[in-house]
Amino acid sequence: MMSGLEIRTAGGVDEWRLLRWASREGDALPLEPPSADEPARLPPSPFGVAYPVRLRGVGRVYLWADGFTTRTSSLVIERELAQRYLKATSTLIKQYARRGVPLEAVSNQLQQAQAYATKQQWLDALAESVQAAEQGAVSVARTRLQRMRGRTAFLWGVRTETADAARIALHALAAPLNLLQLTLDSSSNAWHAVIQQVQSARIAIAASVPDKTSSPALTEELRTLMSRHRGQVRYWTLAALGGNDAGSGNSFSQLAALCEAARTIDFGVVRLLRGVHSFYQRQSAYPVLEQCVEMGVPFEAVHLEWRWYDGTLYDLDQLLERYGELGKPIHLELALPPSEGYAVFTRDEPLLWLEGACLIALSKPYVVALRFPLIGSEASAGLLADNNQPNAFWEQVRALAVWNRTLQECA
Repeated sequence: MMSGLEIRTAGGVDEWRLLRWASREGDALPLEPPSADEPARLPPSPFGVAYPVRLRGVGRVYLWADGFTTRTSSLVIERELAQRYLKATSTLIKQYARRGVPLEAVSNQLQQAQAYATKQQWLDALAESVQAAEQGAVSVARTRLQRMRGRTAFLWGVRTETADAARIALHALAAPLNLLQLTLDSSSNAWHAVIQQVQSARIAIAASVPDKTSSPALTEELRTLMSRHRGQVRYWTLAALGGNDAGSGNSFSQLAALCEAARTIDFGVVRLLRGVHSFYQRQSAYPVLEQCVEMGVPFEAVHLEWRWYDGTLYDLDQLLERYGELGKPIHLELALPPSEGYAVFTRDEPLLWLEGACLIALSKPYVVALRFPLIGSEASAGLLADNNQPNAFWEQVRALAVWNRTLQECA
């Protein structure tokens, strides 16, 4: 449907191509962003919009607002975003303050955001409301963990692309590392010795094949690798689910056959389906995973990828709550904010961000594993410095794991 919807900015929008359409649940829709040269083609009602506004104290990451319909005549990006995070923070305070969660600082910041909103200073209102929502989500997570007396049997993992990188991880990183995610290649003979070394260190192994061969069909490479490493790999990511479209019933039949064949090859494996949740890439795995569950595709866990620039910590909290409703344990793979940022995206205080993201993940009982890149890339920092020694990100992870263990010992 063509519409005369007018989309305006209060000064925080500088690249309209970065605007994304979203569902009311926060799934990025695979639609082109609106153009100033023609009327906007709107998604089905109700819908949302997402845009990475640069904010003081936050950086530049995607923010989203919902509740729009085809009858919406105009919207101001920053105003709509601010109103969503204002409402979210207010709801969080009402829900948890009476339960003893320390939210006084969050409440004060919310009041400041509301004062800016009253004056229609939308960029300031947005900066304060986003920070308040993030601090609120992290405070709730920390309090929940303290009351849970920490998490037991949690998997702290790193992703390695090569056998050499896996050896470096084993040499450089100690506890809490207890999971190595390997991207196996049937053409390499180096993995056998590495896997034996990992097993000797009593570290669990997760594995997948390169994305080019991860499809809803049990490829010969995957079949060969599962047979070769039968009884050695505990967690197999069998397929990468792309886009928002779940596809045909035949696709689900192929996925079911993949999962059944994997169990035939190695009865003891935990079968994972991988998906990305990304505004930037306009992808959401949730619709596909939801239909997989409804149609009885036999898999045990979700391998969910989320990148630091695809939302706020509050949005991560809400995202995990939603994926948790699928009733499957989640292995969460987080990209880390590089100090120099990525593309147009930046994140203030990356280490504080990592602490908050880990606390939120740990506070969700259905999140059973956290995985991070070992080696940095353009879009993500890694856990090692240039000299292959643990960097500040790993030290932050280690400190949180120690704190979590302390909670268990005090129980």
